[in-house]
Amino acid sequence: MEEEIKKPSFLVYYDNEVVVLRLPDKEAGKLFKSLFPYGREEIKPDFEKNPALTMAFDILSMAIDRDKERYVKRCEANRENGRKGGRPKKNQMDIEETEKTERLDLKPKKADKDKDMDMDKDKDSNINYQQIADMYNEICISFPRLTKLSDSRKKAIRARLNQYTIEDFKRLFELAEESSFLKGQNARNWSANFDWLIKDSNMAKVLDGNYMDRKGGGEVGADNKSRGSATDFYEQFLGAGDGN
Repeated sequence: MEEEIKKPSFLVYYDNEVVVLRLPDKEAGKLFKSLFPYGREEIKPDFEKNPALTMAFDILSMAIDRDKERYVKRCEANRENGRKGGRPKKNQMDIEETEKTERLDLKPKKADKDKDMDMDKDKDSNINYQQIADMYNEICISFPRLTKLSDSRKKAIRARLNQYTIEDFKRLFELAEESSFLKGQNARNWSANFDWLIKDSNMAKVLDGNYMDRKGGGEVGADNKSRGSATDFYEQFLGAGDGN
């Protein structure tokens, strides 16, 4: 029987920061210490008397489980490749020919460079950056107003338009304006802005509905009833802790 694959580490993601920061220092310490035996041996702590601490542990441990699963699959794939003798070997002539081709490819012709630059300019000229800026200022009236379209902001907009449409931007701004959390009603009195909203990971989370306000009785928004965000899950039980 093959030896069980064990991951030598675990990760704590920035997305879970809000969960940890809402805990008192003593409980945060208990939470952090509990992650080591769980990561090594899947030993769960006894936090049943503290629902807030239990919920925080569940959120972090799910991330550990996902990372461990990916690690095991990667190790198994490497083992399988090892059994097959690794990648096929090339003879010396093949190696020399490949190296020669790669050296040539490292020096693209000037005409190719100019062509690529022209294509980038054409693509950039087709993007109406001001339309997106005006849309943000018109919809997100509770957020800091956007007054300048810097090169870095244009670059971020251009990157997002490789995946999203103008309608997606409009939906992004509407969801942000409807979110109390993003407008500053959170433990840190933090609020989002244009630059935060158009970052790749943030735009995806907002469009997924992770920051929608919950509707009566602790139910998350209609577009996200089945999941909710880590914040929603945590805050639902926050008031139930007994301080142990």
